[in-house]
Amino acid sequence: MADATRHPVIVDSDALIAVANTDLWSRILETLNLTTTNVCQQELQRHTREKSAHAPDGTRERWVHDGSKAALEPFTSEAEAFTVVPSVPRPHGKDAGETSIQREVEQHSEAYTYAILMDKHGRKAINRVFDTQNGDGKAVAPPFLLYLLLKRGVCTEEEFCLACGELLRGEGWTGFQAIQAAWEAIPLDCRDYLSDDLLP
Repeated sequence: MADATRHPVIVDSDALIAVANTDLWSRILETLNLTTTNVCQQELQRHTREKSAHAPDGTRERWVHDGSKAALEPFTSEAEAFTVVPSVPRPHGKDAGETSIQREVEQHSEAYTYAILMDKHGRKAINRVFDTQNGDGKAVAPPFLLYLLLKRGVCTEEEFCLACGELLRGEGWTGFQAIQAAWEAIPLDCRDYLSDDLLP
């Protein structure tokens, strides 16, 4: 595992759950190459064990279970487009997945163009690493992973905007600060497709 391929986009478990629950997940599987850490992979596995697949639709428990299950599949298959790198030393505790992404970027910043994380403070910490080490990388919020599909021309503007709305509502990102953070680094106006309460 030490020689695992490092694709230029690394994603934490919460961000994977968020995008795996959208209608564009299948196109991410067909189009993008992603990396995550062994710690994030284990978080996804834990969610599939501890969260009920029978929880009612629309509940947080069902969202996390279904997203974790969908997100795990490509990382546990033979697909070379989805790789898992070891986090050394391996962190523990509540924010272990996010910490593992930061450690990986600290140790291999040249390998990554984007680090995609749910947590705002985690993104700030990783952006400081990018700024001091290579200057080219950027830590961004989960909707940016969907934006990469739009940049590659594999989804329409409408599909991108609607998937972002799906992600925001599913994650409960409906507060002012969460909405602002979700749209950072995305130079696109979705007001033709989404209501004002989901726009920055």
